[in-house]
Amino acid sequence: MYITIKSLKKTLGKYIEITDLYLGLPMLMIFLVLFAFTNLKIQALVFLSICLFLLIPVNLSKKNRMYKIMILLVDYVFRNKNYCFFNEDIKESKIKQITKYLK
Repeated sequence: MYITIKSLKKTLGKYIEITDLYLGLPMLMIFLVLFAFTNLKIQALVFLSICLFLLIPVNLSKKNRMYKIMILLVDYVFRNKNYCFFNEDIKESKIKQITKYLK
């Protein structure tokens, strides 16, 4: 199932969005140039398969294309993470202090 916005500005027909075209057409042009005018035929096919993978429709929340899921994954992997490590002796008091702070 596809999630689309019912607006002529955002969708073309029932399943294709404008953002898909913004991403898909340059990928297609790059593939055509690589495949037709260079000796990089295998690399062009690998590039095309990656591009097609990124445009696969998925039904997960409001993100309906794989490239959106990949952007969320990269954002999750490379964001700042803060870890707290405590000595066992003062662990209980620190946990109470943090939970009190969070409330």
